[in-house]
Amino acid sequence: MSKTSKLPTVHSIFDGQIGAPTCKDFADLPRDEQSKRLEEMARKATTRAAKDALENGRSITIQQGNAIVRKHPDGRIEVLKTLENAFVTPKKRVYKI
Repeated sequence: MSKTSKLPTVHSIFDGQIGAPTCKDFADLPRDEQSKRLEEMARKATTRAAKDALENGRSITIQQGNAIVRKHPDGRIEVLKTLENAFVTPKKRVYKI
């Protein structure tokens, strides 16, 4: 007979830190505003995740200018690849949930 242990309840320490609206509030917004809000929330979450990774001793890989670089917690920057067409702007950004 196998023994199973009860898993502890996990509480997120990030609740409400991004300033995200509730789903109902979000759904009530016009499509363009939804897209802007979603883009803003994604940018804040990504920035926070990168900062947390570096603070906790992890390297991150990002696009910086026309290059893909790896940033190390000690401040070193390693160029992994240089991109020829680094900046392509889409005509319209619409995010659907």
